[in-house]
Amino acid sequence: SPNVYIQARYLATPFTNGLSATHQVAVGGPFLGGHKIVVGPMENGQITFDGQAILLAFPSTFSDASGVQLSYNGEGKLVDNAQGHLEKHIVHMDLPLGVHLQVMRWAN
Repeated sequence: SPNVYIQARYLATPFTNGLSATHQVAVGGPFLGGHKIVVGPMENGQITFDGQAILLAFPSTFSDASGVQLSYNGEGKLVDNAQGHLEKHIVHMDLPLGVHLQVMRWAN
């Protein structure tokens, strides 16, 4: 989209037998007014807004005057029940233009 940019970084993990899995997700673009949100893994990543760590506690929330509303909690459905035995750590993004993303964070 010319307004919404979503990128991901993929890395192999011990849990995927060397196959790639989503390691990090970044969201930005004109619809965020130049802001950038990055969600990394729990073990060696952070959740950032314009490079500043946010959502450091679990659960927690973050909002910005640009219309960004983020929450970090254990609510939501899993895309893969293989991880169903683990505690859920989900970042919910409610963004301008009605964009909604959920990013599940797991230990690598």
